[in-house]
Amino acid sequence: MPLKSLAEYVSLRLPAAMVTRVQHPHPMSTQPQTQCSQLLSQVNARVKAGGPYLDSNSFEIRRMLCEAQKITGDAYQAIERFITLGAIHQICGNEAEMRHNFSCAAKLDRSPRTAAAYCGALINMGYISEAQKEFIKIARPELGGLTCIESLGLLSMAITPLNDFYAAAQQMKIADLSAKHIEDAKRIQKILQEDDVTDQMVGQMLDDAGEILRARHLMRSAPCPSSYRICEDPYDDDSISIRWLVPVATDTASEMTFEYVDRFVRRFDKMPRCIGFSFLGTLC
Repeated sequence: MPLKSLAEYVSLRLPAAMVTRVQHPHPMSTQPQTQCSQLLSQVNARVKAGGPYLDSNSFEIRRMLCEAQKITGDAYQAIERFITLGAIHQICGNEAEMRHNFSCAAKLDRSPRTAAAYCGALINMGYISEAQKEFIKIARPELGGLTCIESLGLLSMAITPLNDFYAAAQQMKIADLSAKHIEDAKRIQKILQEDDVTDQMVGQMLDDAGEILRARHLMRSAPCPSSYRICEDPYDDDSISIRWLVPVATDTASEMTFEYVDRFVRRFDKMPRCIGFSFLGTLC
């Protein structure tokens, strides 16, 4: 079961799947694509491509916002409207509007589906510490959305609750899980614990990387398999390498990495040796 890309969490597939199960007794039946899902597919394509934030005043964004505002009806449709608006504002870098719309959705819907959507948006905008807190709300296997939960946990490096999620899922004899991801999560937790590094510390590290991206008005374009790597060293302790792909030249990515290292050194009195981070440029 391949790990889905970060873009697929901006498209909010977990909420869509969960809503389908609530409203329709036969989840395997094909449902027509709604206006909401069409707009989220467009957001998904933009996030997957990465690059600069989109101009809020552009024709494309104004059209998408206008179409989203037309999603009216019952409480369910209001929730979908707010989630869609939040996702659109996300790709423009409009943090205040993104947060406002997800807050409105959460007031109407306290189920984990909205928290999952918000978690994905926070990850994309580089607010990893906050994403870890949202992840805790949804890391329960009985709620469904297993593939999405796995990936959100790895992308936010919420490793402790992710391993708790796996333990609960295995106790429930849920088979629809990635054996590789289960093993990776266990190994990552072991590596971090041996160096006294907490999930919260990793979240703070990645917050700095997110701030560097936002300062440049950039979205990263890293699918999850390229976001982390477990490095085995026969002569030393194993370590974790986190890498974010960014649609910039290699030299620019190197400058961003040097800026990150400077922040990293200033943040920690004792440097964690077990984990490293870098930006990788995708343009020549």
